[in-house]
Amino acid sequence: MFFRFFVLLPVLTVALFLYGAIVNIGYIEENRCRMTYMFEHPQYTRLPVQGNERFPKYGLYAYSEGFVTQRVQQRAFTGAPVLFVPGSGGSYKQVRSLASVALRKGLDNNWQAHLDYFSVDLNEELSGVYGGFLQDQTDFLDLCIQEIARLYGPRGRSIRMIIIGHSIGGKLAQAVVEQAAGARYVAGIVTLSAPVDKPVALLDHYHYSFYERIEQAWKVNRSVTEELKASPKAKLPLDGILFITIGGGIRDIIVHDGLTASRYADLHAMTHNIPNVWLSVDHLCAMWCLQFVLVMNRALFGMLVPQGRGSWGFVEGKQQQLDTMTRFLSQPFASDDDDEERRIAPGSDGKQTLIQHHPEQEDWIEDIRRSFTERHRAGMQRTRVQMIRLVPDKPAHRYVRIEVINSEQSNWLSGCAAIEVYGNSRMCVKATPLTNYTLPVPSSKFDRFGALLDLHELKRFNPRWTHVLVKIPRTTKPVQFSVDVFNPSEREINITMPHWFDYRAHTILQDASTDDSFYRINVGGMTQTHQTIALDISAVACDGVKGTVVVKVHVPWANGYDRYAFHEELNKTTIYIYPPIEKPPEQEGTEEQQVPIQLDVHLTPGCKYRIRYAQSLRVTIARIVQQHVVLIPAHVVALLLLAFKDQLTQTAADDPTFVVGKLRSSLTKPGLLITLLASSSLTAKFLSLFKAIPPTETIGTPLAVTILIHLVSLGVLLIATLALWGAIAFCANFAHKIILRLIALPIPVMSSTFLSCIHKFPLAIAVLLMAISLTACGGVSLLCAAAVYFVLLSKAYEDYLENFVFHTARKIAARLFGARERSDDRRKRNRRRPTNETGDELMVINFHLPLFLLVILLALLNVPSVITWAKNYHYANTLQPDPALVPALVVLVCLAILWQLNTPRNVCGYELLSALLLIVAFISVLYCQVHVYRLNYSIAFVFLAITLHQIIAPKRREVETEDEPEEAAADGKEEGEKTEHESAVEKAN
Repeated sequence: MFFRFFVLLPVLTVALFLYGAIVNIGYIEENRCRMTYMFEHPQYTRLPVQGNERFPKYGLYAYSEGFVTQRVQQRAFTGAPVLFVPGSGGSYKQVRSLASVALRKGLDNNWQAHLDYFSVDLNEELSGVYGGFLQDQTDFLDLCIQEIARLYGPRGRSIRMIIIGHSIGGKLAQAVVEQAAGARYVAGIVTLSAPVDKPVALLDHYHYSFYERIEQAWKVNRSVTEELKASPKAKLPLDGILFITIGGGIRDIIVHDGLTASRYADLHAMTHNIPNVWLSVDHLCAMWCLQFVLVMNRALFGMLVPQGRGSWGFVEGKQQQLDTMTRFLSQPFASDDDDEERRIAPGSDGKQTLIQHHPEQEDWIEDIRRSFTERHRAGMQRTRVQMIRLVPDKPAHRYVRIEVINSEQSNWLSGCAAIEVYGNSRMCVKATPLTNYTLPVPSSKFDRFGALLDLHELKRFNPRWTHVLVKIPRTTKPVQFSVDVFNPSEREINITMPHWFDYRAHTILQDASTDDSFYRINVGGMTQTHQTIALDISAVACDGVKGTVVVKVHVPWANGYDRYAFHEELNKTTIYIYPPIEKPPEQEGTEEQQVPIQLDVHLTPGCKYRIRYAQSLRVTIARIVQQHVVLIPAHVVALLLLAFKDQLTQTAADDPTFVVGKLRSSLTKPGLLITLLASSSLTAKFLSLFKAIPPTETIGTPLAVTILIHLVSLGVLLIATLALWGAIAFCANFAHKIILRLIALPIPVMSSTFLSCIHKFPLAIAVLLMAISLTACGGVSLLCAAAVYFVLLSKAYEDYLENFVFHTARKIAARLFGARERSDDRRKRNRRRPTNETGDELMVINFHLPLFLLVILLALLNVPSVITWAKNYHYANTLQPDPALVPALVVLVCLAILWQLNTPRNVCGYELLSALLLIVAFISVLYCQVHVYRLNYSIAFVFLAITLHQIIAPKRREVETEDEPEEAAADGKEEGEKTEHESAVEKAN
């Protein structure tokens, strides 16, 4: 029973992992982006680049539409240049959404302030998974920057451009500015859904070298964000370049949000927090989502300044550029935890322009109600000034939540001392604006603004003030505003992240008052990125209005990751809460890091709501799949090596005959999983004590995630083993029939030649595969080697079936007729039986099956280089550089020897080989989870060790090969008695 459960558990975990992958693809959040359409057919004009003869497969293009194409063909560029760099597998045509909107904006401006969009063609190379071309792409990008500067003539000497890089294109932009030639023409870099400081997966050492080189260059020439804020004056060479990073959010399943930020960025923003965007976008949607495209172009146009003779460029000075980007891309989070400078009302020093009131044209109203909502569907004929009294001594009057809809005035919130009297109303002629407290609230239908004020703090810093004013100008549009004054302790709810096994739903708010518009929920215990809470908000009853829910998520240790989630006209909505990045362990003891995740829930007045929460299994698994799927290859290799080690340790040291166990039996032993899990964790902690030893890659992985990855890897191996056995059995039966028909041909020469080719096949094909790896690509030769290995295993299984049939027939004949086979028939069968030294075909399959799986894994790890070779075959027959060449050659040489020898040989030293496999298994888990490319060398080392062992290890004991002694010994035995070797083999199998 326990055995069945242990076999079933990994398979169920694989199914759960597949479910998480399906959830990631399309069941977390709907795509609410609007398409960006062109008004005219887009045109891409190729521009010649000096030095392009080194890179014939790359190109530079300028975007245009309609009559603007003629200006581009005449090289008449007068706008500010923007260079778009596509990502992995991306096309230069992906610039059209950004460029088309900018072109329409320029035409609306009568071609005064406008942008010139350029795009780089990188041959749609998969540079995100193959890093061999990253340096070539960087060098070509540098040539493009210099060529764009030359297009502007004399003005090009001082021209400065903005580079927008999508995905790995953002990393190319970061790499090009540290080169002396083109850096002086770059004013800023904007990355879209780009893995900036860390790659998604390190599948080859070229990626690692590329990232490491950029990191070292920026570390020397660029200050980190905290240093720049402390000392704004540029000190290092790269400090003067604006660096903006933008992430896509939960819908981006390729580059998760934790990878999109950089410690060198001046500003980090997520699309779900950018004003007027407020939604998550997937990896490709970031380039055509209309909401984001509009905001991005507005930010770029906001930096334009005239440069004489109808020319335009970007404003000089990084601080001005950053202020503009912050205004359009950043959504400040105003709370009671902000610093003192933000809480002090602007204008208290008397330097800011005050708001002038005209009481004869306004209605001044002070309402005694603490919470109320005013709706004016037909608009307002007179300006209304709603007065909110500052009462410093009463806790019930400490906080106020104000929200206005369709207000046409920016300075709608202010504070003053209402000491003047007009008519029967108190009023103030001048008021101080509180614009820094107002924030746009997500809405797809209205202009909606809100503010959350601490009235006691406001009174403390402005003791003369008596009221906060909400000014609604007269309008014909429907207008609504709500005021909610409350005690924060009554609206604050503290919850804790449930345990990993607890998925019960908990109610934290039941039938809230219809006047309540704000609640703050503090979530404690959420530190890992996979931890997810599903917050269910239901509108129980509404007074003729549609329920609208806006939730602001603030993670105190993740700057730039604040998130808005809003749902309109829904009776029930589910919002998923998770930490975008892991809480830094070295800062967990500080006061800032102890602050829990804050959820500010903004509700629609007039509705009663019910709020429930529970741990979300589906999104938790989906985020584990998204962030940790890259760890599976290392665990698969480690488990396979441990299982192979268990196969080789089935024979005692003093036994005369070596026996290989079954792979499936070794994989289903519980000790295998427990050993790897416990030993790897203890080894990682032990190695961390030594500074001279490189840090391991298992310390930062949570224990629950590690166990899940172990189970998934084990399930993958079990399923793969069963599938391979089924495929081998099917193909062996099919091949058996074909071989019998070919051998039965009436031409003896053809039959003998065919058998001879079968005998010479392994060594010849191995030499051919090595030639393929040298002339084409190492990954191609590995894929072919896997196919050849499969054919050889099928042939071995066919031999096993043939001998099994003969052996069974002999036993049946002996039982029925008491007859014994003749020695000449025995010799013929022995000559027909191409076995290893131990004389068992099934043992040959058991020995080679884990090696076959290692070859498959090695081939799959190098599939990206195979795809790259195929895409670039038109330019070069051989892939240069080839990350799989050395491992492929080592493995192919070893396979040539193992295929030719009768392996496994009956030799000594399998204990030493097993110990070596154990060491490599732990190294794979400790050092190859993130640096996946290291598995190539681990697998190659395993093949080299096994091959050397099979060649140089001494034999255990000379096995008798003469037929006469065997026959005599067989005649002396009782019927049905087994030999010592047969018993050992059956025990292992």
